[in-house]
Amino acid sequence: MKFIVLTSLALTVFIGSHASSQTIQPTSSAIMPLRLNVRPDSRLWLEGSSNLRDWRCEATSLDASVDVDDPQHGAASAIDRLRRVQVRVPTHALTCGRSQMDHIMYKALHVDDEPDCRQIVGRFDVVAREADGSLVMQGALRIAGRERVVRVPIVVQQQSDGVLRAQGALPILMTDYGITPPTALFGVLRTDNRIVVKFDLVVDQATTLASIGER
Repeated sequence: MKFIVLTSLALTVFIGSHASSQTIQPTSSAIMPLRLNVRPDSRLWLEGSSNLRDWRCEATSLDASVDVDDPQHGAASAIDRLRRVQVRVPTHALTCGRSQMDHIMYKALHVDDEPDCRQIVGRFDVVAREADGSLVMQGALRIAGRERVVRVPIVVQQQSDGVLRAQGALPILMTDYGITPPTALFGVLRTDNRIVVKFDLVVDQATTLASIGER
């Protein structure tokens, strides 16, 4: 069921900017953005349901970063300078807390079939800013070896201590990634096709600032 998890990162159905959105202009290639690695306490989890019970799966490890414009070339606020979010999760890092459920998820995600299925990868750029202060991100999400363009709204906060926090929820359908909603107990348990991927990414600017060109 967790396969759903980053599988989830894939189908954000928020396509189409609203009239209240402010379109983001591409950053000049002459300006090198800065990369902020997320803190270890950042989280990504998946919530779904079945005909028997609701379930929740979490990523035990997460390789993610946030790109922002250099403050010398843009607005003072880190929120206004945010440009890109990148996430990479090893499929085997997804766990639902029960070995049987984990095995079902890995099988559904075709983990052992080919290398492209061993990681869930997403790269999303800020494309608009809503009137309520939230951001709209769009990019490619690859799950189970299949890639789709998705669109997702996020809420970003810059706390008084300089910490940058990005939170959001992305509803997806497993079948959009070629994944058959898993079953168990000879079909007695059947998971729903729709799942919601939730994330809470935390960046400590003071200690993780690095030039993107050095990566």
